[in-house]
Amino acid sequence: MRIGIVGAGWWAGFAHLPAFKEAGAQIAGIYSRTPAHAQKLASAHGTQAFERYEDLLQHCDAVAISTTDDTHAPLGLMALQAGKHLFMDKPLARTLAEAQALLEAAQQQGRIGLTAFTSRGDLAAETAQALLRAGEIGEVLYLRGSFHGGYMGDPAGPTTWRAKAETGGAGGAVADLGAHLFDLVRMVTGLEFTQVMAQAHIHLQRPDPVTNYDEGAVLARLGGATGVFSLSRVHIGADQRLELEIQGTKGALKLSPALWGQGKSAQLWLAPRPGFYRQVPPDPGFLRGRNPETSWGHFQFTELARRFLEGIAQNRPPTPSLEDGLAAQRIIEAAVESSRQNAWVSV
Repeated sequence: MRIGIVGAGWWAGFAHLPAFKEAGAQIAGIYSRTPAHAQKLASAHGTQAFERYEDLLQHCDAVAISTTDDTHAPLGLMALQAGKHLFMDKPLARTLAEAQALLEAAQQQGRIGLTAFTSRGDLAAETAQALLRAGEIGEVLYLRGSFHGGYMGDPAGPTTWRAKAETGGAGGAVADLGAHLFDLVRMVTGLEFTQVMAQAHIHLQRPDPVTNYDEGAVLARLGGATGVFSLSRVHIGADQRLELEIQGTKGALKLSPALWGQGKSAQLWLAPRPGFYRQVPPDPGFLRGRNPETSWGHFQFTELARRFLEGIAQNRPPTPSLEDGLAAQRIIEAAVESSRQNAWVSV
């Protein structure tokens, strides 16, 4: 399978490209809006750089897109309409309408699509999902989750594309970080968000204006369960961390997927009711041949790349699918609208 890498930034070189190589794909080439970046990455990995996206599409069977959020829909649609399969970084798009257009194009063209949620290939997340499916903590009562990072915590720092609504979407941190957290909830519990009440704010304004949210707090209804979720890109004092706690009728579970470090740095805790948390090791069966000492990002994406290639070979949607990406987009859009209205909004 020939994979075209779209984007030549840090994440493309750190996660997408090495993961697909390890999963057994042929790297057909690299396209970037900055040709020098594409050439540098291509030279480092023994492949070719393309100055025109259309030329890359002629030389590949599928694309892996790692670009700014505003380009996801147009680049993805071009690939699908050219008959290529689509591996799309999260969030799927800037808006629900853009995400829906990608899914509809994939269905119309009969192409395979995957939304690259990192935690879907994480040892702690997959182990937690298996424990809940086995009834280890009983019926889910409520959830607490957070994804906090300080990548925009310096008031004197630049206003990056992520902080602009036109490039990073209206949600800001609610989209950038919430996409991961909301999908992690859906993955592990199998529950669907039905309503949200959100408050989101811009906390650190800059000379070059920030136009989407630095931080958000989301109260959610998930059927009979409730959830409280905190998201921030201006959260200083500790390393970036994603964490989810699930309280159930028989026990409780807490997990923190690997962020930075190695794939094995994921953490998982389990408690009986009544009782206290004890750390439990992730199930090594979920390694699927991967080295747990592989760098985070590369580690999880190798599993996602494997699923994508398998989905293409078997002509069936992989997990996480474009539908999973659309589900996260619905939650993001509902949270943004709730903050604007100061009211509960249905997902």
